[in-house]
Amino acid sequence: MLKFANHSLDALIARAYPSFVIITLFLIALPCCKPKEQTETSVEQTDSVAKQPQEANKLPKTSSFFVQYNGASNDEIKRILETFSPLTEIQSLASRAIRIKDSIYSKNTGSEKATLPAKDSVLFNQQENKAYKAIVAYQQMMLRGPSIKDACPSLMQLTRNAAPGDSSVGFLPQAGRSQFFAHGNFFFLGGAPFIGKLQPTEDATFTDPDGKPETRFVTDLTENGNYFLNSIYHFKNLPSEITFGPPLNSYSGWSREIRGIGSLIHRFINRVPVYFLTEQGVVSASLSSVTIKLVPEDLGCVSDQPIIEFACSKSIEAKEILGVYIPYTSSDPTTFTVTRNDNRVWTADLNGDGIDDLACVSGSYEGIGDIIAESLWFVNIDGQWKIIDSGQNLDCT
Repeated sequence: MLKFANHSLDALIARAYPSFVIITLFLIALPCCKPKEQTETSVEQTDSVAKQPQEANKLPKTSSFFVQYNGASNDEIKRILETFSPLTEIQSLASRAIRIKDSIYSKNTGSEKATLPAKDSVLFNQQENKAYKAIVAYQQMMLRGPSIKDACPSLMQLTRNAAPGDSSVGFLPQAGRSQFFAHGNFFFLGGAPFIGKLQPTEDATFTDPDGKPETRFVTDLTENGNYFLNSIYHFKNLPSEITFGPPLNSYSGWSREIRGIGSLIHRFINRVPVYFLTEQGVVSASLSSVTIKLVPEDLGCVSDQPIIEFACSKSIEAKEILGVYIPYTSSDPTTFTVTRNDNRVWTADLNGDGIDDLACVSGSYEGIGDIIAESLWFVNIDGQWKIIDSGQNLDCT
């Protein structure tokens, strides 16, 4: 569970390593660091056979270790989907400059407060200047809206298979012949417990571009977050304001930054409509920003994935958001009718035809010092359940 109380997004980023990821988002306290491997509509109930879990698949009394998944296959589709080409040069230049800085401080001083030899300072400054110029050029380009020529695969083109020993799919009901997700023209992010509610500082409130109050949420732990920036900018031209997050931290003790810049915050001038999928129905929301670190912090207890921020005019809690759906050229969801089994398996119908289109299986395992939550989300493609996203708490020590 990320606990965001009394911190704005900028404050969260400013406290970017242990502070930023005070991850109490999961209804599980995480003291300890290394990953394991609306329009609101009424909720309709149906008696569809597809909503009755198979008798043979009753859940065990403990949820330990029945989700086994190691991510999408590392093939060309994944590489293309997770690579946002306008950022490639910036990240390469920033990484090179910061590696030089790490090497210089480690060799000469062990502290960035000490005065560096002149020749080392010149070397680092040359590389830092190149990276900074690339950042400024990117900032100007994104304000106009990037013109991206390369193709971008859909989520459905990823190869995603459960690992040996996984039994999660066995807990799903028999799938009817659904076509809701078959077109692939959408983006999906898994929700609770891997999404957190932001709290504004002091007595302030978050407001939308028209000055109306809104609630904001962030997520940075599900697999699809790695593919989000590239996919959303291929969806359509999206002019964005690029602001800068403060320096990042590292185990070495000195900061990771380019002239004080640790991350790039993409705020969309025209917000992208999205849908929160909740047990109370479909809730209209919007995508407000995506934050990308220039380089990974590699701190274990801090996620290095993009920080995706959403906004909603309706006052809801993070635990109510079971998924985030973004239609590209496809139909909007009309209902979200949820059936649960023991709170670890749920299925949902998104178009009111009595056939489940989406499902989630949640489990847990014993980490280094904690019980770690994990989930797999599935979509029904013509009668077969296919993995569409995964989430897992950071295992920290």
